[in-house]
Amino acid sequence: MTTSLLVDRTNSIATITFNRPEQRNAISYEMWQSLGDILADLEAETSVRCVVFRGAGGEAFSAGADIKDFDEHRYDSASAARYARAFESALDQVERLRCPTISAIQGFCVGGGLELAAATDIRIATRESRFGVPVNRLGLTAGWDELRRMIAVAGVPAVKYLVLSGRIIDIDDAVRFGLVTAVVEDDEFEDAVDKLARQIASGAPLAARDHKIMIRRLSVVPDTDKLSDNDFNLQFRVFDSADFREGVEAFKEKRRPVFRGE
Repeated sequence: MTTSLLVDRTNSIATITFNRPEQRNAISYEMWQSLGDILADLEAETSVRCVVFRGAGGEAFSAGADIKDFDEHRYDSASAARYARAFESALDQVERLRCPTISAIQGFCVGGGLELAAATDIRIATRESRFGVPVNRLGLTAGWDELRRMIAVAGVPAVKYLVLSGRIIDIDDAVRFGLVTAVVEDDEFEDAVDKLARQIASGAPLAARDHKIMIRRLSVVPDTDKLSDNDFNLQFRVFDSADFREGVEAFKEKRRPVFRGE
């Protein structure tokens, strides 16, 4: 595995760190490919109940795609399409992970970095963080799914503002646009991320999995009358699980439930 991507597993929490602080954690083509492999492994590990993404060094979550890749991997429409297959595959895996995901954002979160953050479930950031999609400065377009994910998070007007102006916005505008879920002070950041990850990981994993599926479907088709019978009945399948019975018994006994994902 490339040292540009670090993976740490602590109990039921996996942390993926973009480890190129001298390049503001820009993500190379090889890193996108490696990220896909890492996510496939984590998806198969049912003991992992929360995945946290972060950048090394504190200056940037990620400055996005590595500009050095353009000469070799994104020099015309055909090569750009090949690059997009690796890039979009990784983002799709982030979006569809069965367990909840958190982007822990410090500093710059721009371009592909912001597009990755938009694919995660929760984005927590420090007050000094900055956000943007300055693709117009490179004369290129964001992809269909990249725009879809950002629109799902921030809405059409905000995404138009970001991609058409190319501006880098501060934390106040990021909150106003809905890009950020929570804002914390620098000295509280590590504790806040850890506390949130542990709280998520202690919850019922089957319920989290199904909530993610249902919310993703509703973001595309908000009219529940148009759901198939199978999709509609998804909300009931956890009632047949051992975790449901454990949750009810723990509530009655006034103790913490121990969920096993069964």
